[in-house]
Amino acid sequence: MRDTFRRAGASMAAVAALSAGGLVLAAAGIASASSLLTVQTGAAVFKNTNLAAGTVGVPDLWGGDQLLTDCWSTGQNLGRGNIWYHTIDERYTHLGGIELTVTGWTYAPYVDNSAAANGSIPHC
Repeated sequence: MRDTFRRAGASMAAVAALSAGGLVLAAAGIASASSLLTVQTGAAVFKNTNLAAGTVGVPDLWGGDQLLTDCWSTGQNLGRGNIWYHTIDERYTHLGGIELTVTGWTYAPYVDNSAAANGSIPHC
């Protein structure tokens, strides 16, 4: 019974730390399963790997903004390849550093020219 309370307390503490610390702690806490990437050019977070699905309702990402991604997959080719990153968190430096945790897909060539798909993050 005591171990159950310890585990529950540790879980609640971890959630509180991630909530309070934002993306920096989230990236450090799950670094083995995700990568923090800096966007090179304008990008958006979409509902899936096809533009027709539309965006997830967060602001577009500008150069210098960051996103946390956990894997990559293939999808619609927008003229620079068909690699997309599964995005799990966004930090908007161009909007004063606000951070939003919305899951979706971001076209990899607009983030880092698909470099993370070559070894930094796994295929989904």
